[in-house]
Amino acid sequence: MAASRKSPADATGRKAEELAEARAKELAERAQELTLLNPLPEVVDYTEPKPEEPQKPLESGIVSSSNVQVKGGRKVRLRVNTDLEECTIGRGNNYTFRRDQTYLVPLNVYEHLERLGYVWH
Repeated sequence: MAASRKSPADATGRKAEELAEARAKELAERAQELTLLNPLPEVVDYTEPKPEEPQKPLESGIVSSSNVQVKGGRKVRLRVNTDLEECTIGRGNNYTFRRDQTYLVPLNVYEHLERLGYVWH
């Protein structure tokens, strides 16, 4: 069946048809463009050690052990079900989590967030 054209007396119908044709041409041109409205999520790696200030001897001459890093710990990927800003897990470890982001974290951070019900499944 052939597409029917609007009657010459139907000004509104003709205008709508002209606008639809113009819009179809514009959409065909824009289809050639690449766009990402929602960028692909990247993994935020919280397992890398943060640059910290050098250790300073205490008054007694003993070096503080707060900067000791444990190597080879298990790493886990997770997503949270709500935004968490500046949450502290462990001494001196502050994390910010966004709901639609994937994170690579140490196992103890995952277990803590899972226990509190913040891990998205």
